[in-house]
Amino acid sequence: MTLQEAAFERARSSLDRLGLPDRLPALHAAGVGISRTVLGGSHSVAIYPPIDSLSPLDAATTLAGVDWGQQISLYVHIPFCETRCTFCHYTVDHVDVSAGGTTSGQDKVGRYLGALKLELAFWGSQLAATGTEVSSVYIGGGTPLILGEAALRDLMETLRLRFTIVPGAEICIEGSPLTITAPDGVAKLQLLKDLGITRLSFGIQSFDDTVLKYAARGYRRDVPIQACAIVSDIFENWNLDLIQGLYTGSPLETWDNLQQVIAIRPPHITWYHARFADRPQGHWYRMESRFAAFEDEQAILLGRMLIWQELAEAGYHQVDGNRFVSARPFIDPFKKIRTSMAKSLLGVGTASYSHAGSASPGGRARGFVLRNIADIRGYIDTVAAGGSPVATGIVMDPEEMLAASYATGLRNGRVENESLRRLRFECADLARQYDGLAVQLEGLGVLEAYSTDDGEAGLRLTDLGRLFEDETLSLFFSPAVKRKLGCPDSQERLTEPLGALGA
Repeated sequence: MTLQEAAFERARSSLDRLGLPDRLPALHAAGVGISRTVLGGSHSVAIYPPIDSLSPLDAATTLAGVDWGQQISLYVHIPFCETRCTFCHYTVDHVDVSAGGTTSGQDKVGRYLGALKLELAFWGSQLAATGTEVSSVYIGGGTPLILGEAALRDLMETLRLRFTIVPGAEICIEGSPLTITAPDGVAKLQLLKDLGITRLSFGIQSFDDTVLKYAARGYRRDVPIQACAIVSDIFENWNLDLIQGLYTGSPLETWDNLQQVIAIRPPHITWYHARFADRPQGHWYRMESRFAAFEDEQAILLGRMLIWQELAEAGYHQVDGNRFVSARPFIDPFKKIRTSMAKSLLGVGTASYSHAGSASPGGRARGFVLRNIADIRGYIDTVAAGGSPVATGIVMDPEEMLAASYATGLRNGRVENESLRRLRFECADLARQYDGLAVQLEGLGVLEAYSTDDGEAGLRLTDLGRLFEDETLSLFFSPAVKRKLGCPDSQERLTEPLGALGA
């Protein structure tokens, strides 16, 4: 038996021990099944409420009630990329970076960075007045590394000028294989390290040339391999993103990607499975002539188990269903902050989102989720005119706070502390609904009760639950959010008949 055959056999045996595929009909009846559509506007349950459920609001009135607390994490959005991927649903724009970029492209980027600096200045003064410090920074996109050296230096200097960043704070920036391997890529990375960047994150998505072609990534497999070698020589701490089943997908493609990843050995790996929005990938998936070519639910589950087991065999620790580290110090703290209301997050730039507590009596019993204008030109014009870019959001009432404690809290284990017990008392009817759902999912082996070291009662995902992690979390969206999203019809499962998906 070859190594590959043995690995596949171990993965199938592990699925069998979890009751798969026999349990699938019961799981599907409870609403648990692999989804190929985005969950409320994102590829994972990254925030709660999800961005597609947010509503227009009056920025001035809302922001007056926000309490950012003593420390925040800061996210800065740079919405420019060298290619426009066929699967991407984020707010991004293509910029030609060949020969220094076109004049129109340079003007577009320059106008955006000018507006971004104005927003950073506004928030810097607001937070300085309350003594709020920044505990971590994440510069994402888009592809921030597409910026020139002068712009990158100016951005980092602006952040340090406008905000009090605590000593030792993690500062992460995103790149791409093309920007890393560009003629000025090494110089940019070295500059960023010298300027205090502590982590680099970039996506390769796959090492398969056919997948890369249909994803419109703009390179073949040799480019990400070269990019990984460059980054590992400069940064000790870096993350590699992959997407299982990005085009059609198969366990064999997953196996081949695993062999390359294990050979490279990134310190941190994020490995999603593909979800498609209204971009070409989503259209292809819904075409009757192409649907059958995409891997089905059982193939996805086999691929997930292969990833888990082979990375564990290679010495990686699994942080959650999608994230793996070669050593505990490489765990990304921003991911946990992003998915929790426990600590404030301030998002700056177009389409960025924030969450924070309430300035009203009672403190963290209430909260806010806010999102900036999701149109690049609209963001630039509004900020340049002196307006607030905050466009949509929600005031988190007790029911939404209770829902958030499940929808994002279960990812790392939900602990029934005093604050949550008060929320359960305030939202008795909803609490009973969640209790019933939790009991049902425990019966299916998706959730399990546990006790913390302090003896507090907790609820967490089992290994079976982690295979359907985001789909399980989305079951705990509040009734109000589900109505806004049109659930459950808005979340198509692979188990639905082809006719329900459309031609």
